[in-house]
Amino acid sequence: MTDDQIRLVQSSFARVFACKADLTERFYLHLFQELPDSRRLFKGDFPAQKEMFASMLAATVRGMSDAKSFQLLGRGLARSHARFNLNRDDLKKAARALQTALSDVMGDALSPEETAAWNEAVAQLMEMLAAPA
Repeated sequence: MTDDQIRLVQSSFARVFACKADLTERFYLHLFQELPDSRRLFKGDFPAQKEMFASMLAATVRGMSDAKSFQLLGRGLARSHARFNLNRDDLKKAARALQTALSDVMGDALSPEETAAWNEAVAQLMEMLAAPA
């Protein structure tokens, strides 16, 4: 990601995070449409899972401006998700679910440049998840 893309994601994050409940709801809705079998992975306290997702998103955005922190976060996420045996196609679908959720929730509240930066951030995050843990 470029410095400008990182700046765009980080500067728009407060607006995105203000909608975190809707964003997480829409993300999981789209995720389960894209990857119906993934629903079985989410047993137990689903509200807690949504909070963990929102926290992970916040940590990711905070860490973007420090490449080393961002890579460490990515490796940690790859390790924690390794047990799910997600392949690149699964991760592309998860990325699409998050990108679609962002579009659903934010609509025109994000500029085209901000949307493109978010899409790149999501794609890069999924690339890190695809890397060997």
